[in-house]
Amino acid sequence: MLTIYINSESYIENQDWKFAEGTHIGDWLGKKNFEIKDGIIYSNGGKAKIVFSLGLKLIIEDIETQQKGFYVNKS
Repeated sequence: MLTIYINSESYIENQDWKFAEGTHIGDWLGKKNFEIKDGIIYSNGGKAKIVFSLGLKLIIEDIETQQKGFYVNKS
C-alpha cells in the first residue's frame, strides 16, 4: 500500500521537491507553487508528465521532448 501512496498525486503535491538533474520545470517545486492534474505537473516553469515517485525522488518527463528529469524530496 505504501508504494501506491508515494506514487500518488496527493503525496507528490504535499512534498517540497528540489531539482537534481535532467529536464526541469523549475528549481523548486514547493507545496503551494505547482498543481497536478491527470498525471501532469503544472508550474510557473512549465509542465511535465509524472513518470514515478519513489518517495525521495520524483521522475518527470518533458511532454514534447520526452527527456527525463529528476527532483529530490526536501520535506
